Amino acid sequence: MIKIWKSILYVLYLTIFIVIALEIILQIYNPIPFRIKGDKISLPINQSYSFVNEYPCFDSLIIHKKNSIGFRGEEMPKEAGYTKIITVGGSTTECFFISDDKAWPQVMQTELRKDKPKTWVNNAGLNGHSSFGHLLLLNDVVLKQKPDYVYFLVGVNDMDRQDLNQFDNRMVLGKSVQMEQNGWLKNAFLTLTNHSEVANLVYNLSKAMKARNQAIFVDKIVALNPKDTLGIPSEKQNEILSKQQLLLPAYRGRLMKLIQACRAQGVKPVMLTQPLLMGKGLDPVTGTDLAKVKVSDGVNGALYWAKLELYNDVMRQLCQDEKVELIDLAALMPKTSEYFYDPMHFTNAGSIHVGQILAESSRRFLK
Repeated sequence: MIKIWKSILYVLYLTIFIVIALEIILQIYNPIPFRIKGDKISLPINQSYSFVNEYPCFDSLIIHKKNSIGFRGEEMPKEAGYTKIITVGGSTTECFFISDDKAWPQVMQTELRKDKPKTWVNNAGLNGHSSFGHLLLLNDVVLKQKPDYVYFLVGVNDMDRQDLNQFDNRMVLGKSVQMEQNGWLKNAFLTLTNHSEVANLVYNLSKAMKARNQAIFVDKIVALNPKDTLGIPSEKQNEILSKQQLLLPAYRGRLMKLIQACRAQGVKPVMLTQPLLMGKGLDPVTGTDLAKVKVSDGVNGALYWAKLELYNDVMRQLCQDEKVELIDLAALMPKTSEYFYDPMHFTNAGSIHVGQILAESSRRFLK
């Protein structure tokens, strides 16, 4: 019996020693910088990523760098007189698998500098972020940089948002309210993740495994097939769109909060509608009917586009009501698989074209 207790104590001592040693090492250098630390955004500072790629729509060697703020782009200029722009959005803004010089915020900067050399654009896009996360990032990081303009590419990650995840709950409901809804053990662990690299590592790895088990994968190359079609009865389509109508007032409210947060700091918001490959017409590359093509179970191109346009229309109307600058990227972006590698994400060529569209459209109001 004594030997058993000695063995248990030895294992316990060894475990504690390993955890403490790992915590010290990760505090000094963490080779896996996560973007979420507990209930806070933790941007990857001065990180560099490189990927060897075999798809022709991207560079063979993809280089993706983060600066000292945690954004993509040049460091903040110290010289006075610059027009400072920060772009906020999800994966279609971050363009994670597109090299720095071809990500659309960088292209927009290059184009704008042809007329106005003192233009600085930084990319604050984060994969998976919706308008919930945008507001938190805006208040915690973006507005503190004192930009002149913030561009928001919003919409696709807000579709079908009928509930708030834990991260959103803390922001929208307030930390104290959300903690009341959690158990004491979960709250204790979340508090620990804010201060411990080991706990945060366990937390993020568990989320990654959960996502993997749910078969949630992003950034896959989608090859359009003209034969892969899906017909949806008009009654069914109208039913689906009617349910989306219930979510739109809350979406408008979240966009309004983004606008108000910017205006409170003297920053000018610029809204961008979300483009999509699917919708109307034939893909000029493959000949696929972009309305009939199957997107997922029960969803074809026409329905997917109609759903997204509901959110785009909310943005259009809000910008008209509030006299906010709007660039209707959804209408300006051609629907071709040359520019999209899946329903929403851009290829190199698509990202470059987006940057060119936004630069040209911005010249009418940038001063």
